[in-house]
Amino acid sequence: MFFKRICLSFIFTACFAPSFGQQGDFCDAVTTIMRDAPNKFRNIKGKVTESNYAATMWASGINVPGSIGSRFVSSAGLFYEAAFLQTTNKSELKPVYDKYRNLLDSCLAAQGFKMVLSNNFYTGLDDYKKIAFMPQLKDDTPVGALPSHVTMEVTYNKDVGKYTVVMYIFEH
Repeated sequence: MFFKRICLSFIFTACFAPSFGQQGDFCDAVTTIMRDAPNKFRNIKGKVTESNYAATMWASGINVPGSIGSRFVSSAGLFYEAAFLQTTNKSELKPVYDKYRNLLDSCLAAQGFKMVLSNNFYTGLDDYKKIAFMPQLKDDTPVGALPSHVTMEVTYNKDVGKYTVVMYIFEH
């Protein structure tokens, strides 16, 4: 009986420990990126990978757990971009969208951020609202002191026929 309890306890710990670890690692990575935003992401932005008239892109020195690719982009503002899924199969979106929505909410709500939902721009993706996590601001917050904020959305590129679940962390 004692041996069974030890085995069950080990199995329970082995099965559920990674999910708790992932949530903590996920939140730590997002928070680290947000904290470097006032420095224009200087401490975690890598080398320039591309530069043209419309944008400059840098490699990322930090990856959010679960992301399949990430980079920093300067185009009408500076932001971190991380993709969690890219697929041609629309039915694969929901579990990934829900997972990262919940991870972001549990991480950022604890830091005083409020989730705001808006309609998705892309036709046929009404079930996947654009999510913004906005900090609570005081009425007298100067424009130059606006803190970082986070968004997540599902996009569709009709040229390649792919859906992408993507998160952005904006400088302000």
